[in-house]
Amino acid sequence: MSGGGFGASEFNVLSARTAACVAACDALIAASEDCADACLAQSGDGDVTACFLADLDCIEICTSTSRVLSWHTRTDGTTAASMLDTCVEACNASSIACERMLQQRPDWTSCAPECRRLTDACA
Repeated sequence: MSGGGFGASEFNVLSARTAACVAACDALIAASEDCADACLAQSGDGDVTACFLADLDCIEICTSTSRVLSWHTRTDGTTAASMLDTCVEACNASSIACERMLQQRPDWTSCAPECRRLTDACA
């Protein structure tokens, strides 16, 4: 398969980057689930709720992005790029909310490090 206009070497580089991004999405899903779980264990306030909702958004968007990027026969670069942009945005929102929680609760289980890894892998 040559990936819709890509030469073999370009397609191999794209495939490797896509695989790294899918792995980062999958790792972030697990970390965000843990973070959302930690939110549920806290007494509710605006920051806990914001963190929980940002985690849920991140989980859903990363799941969808991982699935779309995993379809190796896909050649629609525009769709993949849009999914990646949305995934990075959701990840940034989750990271900001988790960092805010971490400032208030130093023992917080934060998904912010995984968010940064995803941004690096998927940008």
